[in-house]
Amino acid sequence: MAGTSNTGEDEPPRAEMRGARAAVWGAGQAAPRPFGALGDLRARLFAGIAADIRAEAEAGRLVLWLPVLFAAGILLYFGADQEPSLVACLLLTAVMLTATLAARARASSFAVLAGATALACGFTLACLQTARITRPILIPPAGSVRLTGFVEHLEKRATADRILLRVETAQAKGLDFKPEWVRLSLPRGSALTVGAGISVSARLLPPLGPAMAGAHDFGRAPWFAGIDAVGFALGPPKAVALAQAPPAAVRIAALVHGVRVALAARIRLVLSGAAADIAVALVTGDRSSIAPAVEESMRLSGLTHVLSKSLAALCALTGSALYLVLSGNDVAAQRSFLMLGLVLLGVIVGRAALTLRSVAVAAVLVLAAAPVSVLDPGMQMSFAATLALVAAFERLRPLRLGWTAEGPVARIALKIALFVGGLALTSLVAGLATAPYGALHFQRIGAYGLLSNLAAMPAVSFLVMPFGLLGVLLLPFGLDSLAWPIMGLGIDIMVGVSDKVAALPGAGLRTDWFNPPSVLAASLALLCLCLLRGRLAAIALVPALVALGLGGAPPRPDILIAPNGRTVAVRAGDGRLSILGATSNRMVADQWLSRESDSRTAQSEGLADAFRCDRLGCTATTSGGVLAVSRRPEGLEADCLNAALIVSPHPAPKKCPARVVTPTDMANTGTLALFRAPEGQASLEGWRIVPARSARQ
Repeated sequence: MAGTSNTGEDEPPRAEMRGARAAVWGAGQAAPRPFGALGDLRARLFAGIAADIRAEAEAGRLVLWLPVLFAAGILLYFGADQEPSLVACLLLTAVMLTATLAARARASSFAVLAGATALACGFTLACLQTARITRPILIPPAGSVRLTGFVEHLEKRATADRILLRVETAQAKGLDFKPEWVRLSLPRGSALTVGAGISVSARLLPPLGPAMAGAHDFGRAPWFAGIDAVGFALGPPKAVALAQAPPAAVRIAALVHGVRVALAARIRLVLSGAAADIAVALVTGDRSSIAPAVEESMRLSGLTHVLSKSLAALCALTGSALYLVLSGNDVAAQRSFLMLGLVLLGVIVGRAALTLRSVAVAAVLVLAAAPVSVLDPGMQMSFAATLALVAAFERLRPLRLGWTAEGPVARIALKIALFVGGLALTSLVAGLATAPYGALHFQRIGAYGLLSNLAAMPAVSFLVMPFGLLGVLLLPFGLDSLAWPIMGLGIDIMVGVSDKVAALPGAGLRTDWFNPPSVLAASLALLCLCLLRGRLAAIALVPALVALGLGGAPPRPDILIAPNGRTVAVRAGDGRLSILGATSNRMVADQWLSRESDSRTAQSEGLADAFRCDRLGCTATTSGGVLAVSRRPEGLEADCLNAALIVSPHPAPKKCPARVVTPTDMANTGTLALFRAPEGQASLEGWRIVPARSARQ
């Protein structure tokens, strides 16, 4: 009521009311709250993580993530659906660099902007690498082409010689541009020496692309290396005197090749067979003479990494620079050279020689020189193994320093135990670190890598590598023949171990479980485990679990059609691929089988059993109707009446109801993979078609 006082006698005093309210609130706070303990735990967890991150930043370890973000930027570029604008990339990078420099006084902002700048730099460098290449691509295969030029590189393989030809002239009907470099296969023993001018007739093809969607693109590296076409000679080359003098690069290549040939000849005077081939590979970097059976044995046993070992890692920096040239300048040699240089620099300035920082610097230098190498299986596996090993031994170093022994016998026993334990740990760590990449690219996991490395690495460490180095050092004095036999003995022991392990059941376990998303998650788990310390390293469990969740065998196509139109596969009744024309396109057929964890090869018997053939062509029954592979134009009319899908080099009749696929149709798409849609009908409308190349590629 208006005018009534608020302090009537029937109301409690204000102080008492405040006390009552406080009592109620206090009782509410004292009562147990649902999820209260969980909230406190979460708060403490985040506070601990924040403290650990601050500790990492104060220790300067956040810089180790810059190469990771740099590589991520390169991967983002190659994953883009369309070619990015180079101008936009350069502008973005400039803005990010400016913002990073402006934020130097604010630690947290500077760290975030530095990471974003590394990402932008990787993206832009990859874009720049592509923009520098303005050559056209040889899309349709060219028939007989008369080429003249200089031999710039030579590999003498078991079945054929292979050369890199710097082309001076190219004459052929319908060839609208002159390729700069061509990689040719020649009849075995017919190739001339590096630096020679030659004339040869050849059939040219575009560099081989991916065997199917998601497979490794073998044409990417040659294209970035400047190779415009590949092919095979239609006869032996002829030596000719060209009007132009050899370019400086060819003269240098000839000099380097001469040194490599001389080294190989000295080794082969003393050694023979597999020992000579592997010794030549280790000393000169030329692996072309290693027999396929030996390479397969080492691959199955998990000893292939020995072939990429660089004797440069045991030489001084000047000598290793020469070795880098001699070994062909591949990723493994580059990594060894850079790591050695950083080790020597660390010794000079009095810092720890081999650290995660040196690995990070080497990664940035290799990727900056060739951004596309981030997609190379060798690059991925070598840096994964190096990172894991350096991180593992860095963490175990304090434990190792605490082990002591008294007395000569005890000290010798401790050294032997440490050596054997180090071998086991090295094999285990490197094997686990590289397993996802090997499974992704080669569909294989070395089941007995630990066993083979324990048995073979003592011979490699004490006989092969030291005496290989000694042979090189003694070569100028004519005393190298004293070292090669001991190196050969070590190689024989290694090959013997390799053969024994490769023969064990389950060696070279095949799997198609890993896919790109799962390997990316596994890579993040490896990085977290290696680059983070303390409680932060437990974060690796999250991407590891994600990798497990993303893994699994990919959908298997029902039909595969190679670009040549002659190699075709269908899903047979037993669930495996049946491949027609596998021997004419062995590399593609082997990849099709390998990606399905199928142990058969292109030369296996009964591989085309699902096809029925006559002189006009072949047919196979699929879940979507009949597939016809037509060889002659006169058979197309019958195929149009009976088949749902026809693969033919000839154009089909105008009123053909079937869908016809020709090699011309696949010139830009590469291999076609056809998947049967669940609701599909017995026609092409029920198929999902996936090309091997995207529109950008």
